[in-house]
Amino acid sequence: MTDSLNQQKPANIKEQLQACRSKEETFKALVTLSKTLTRLTAEEKTEDNKVKGCESAVWLIIEEKDGQRHFKADSDAKLMRGVLVAILSLVEGKTLAAIQKMDLKSELGKLNLSSYLTSSRTNGVLAILDKISAM
Repeated sequence: MTDSLNQQKPANIKEQLQACRSKEETFKALVTLSKTLTRLTAEEKTEDNKVKGCESAVWLIIEEKDGQRHFKADSDAKLMRGVLVAILSLVEGKTLAAIQKMDLKSELGKLNLSSYLTSSRTNGVLAILDKISAM
């Protein structure tokens, strides 16, 4: 679990991203969010932790403690790190059952990321969501 994810409240991120009125504003908001994500170490950036299907290199580590899932993530792209903060703020500290009940695609749709996410990036985000919801 990263402290930075605990500090990111989904409502605050949602409000911040929904306030963006242009692709440029969304870009700036995602870059700002990217700065809050704790970077993974070189040892944590393994092939096993790498999310397949992302345009950018993305690593995701899922740890479970007391039934709750905690996440660490990183990317070689600033914008994707911002997207990771938004995604992980929705699921950090929740049980797998609670995560699987969530409509993560719908929740992401409410974050006003469509102006930023190209079709290839969208596929990468879907790969991240699949890994988050996997057993």
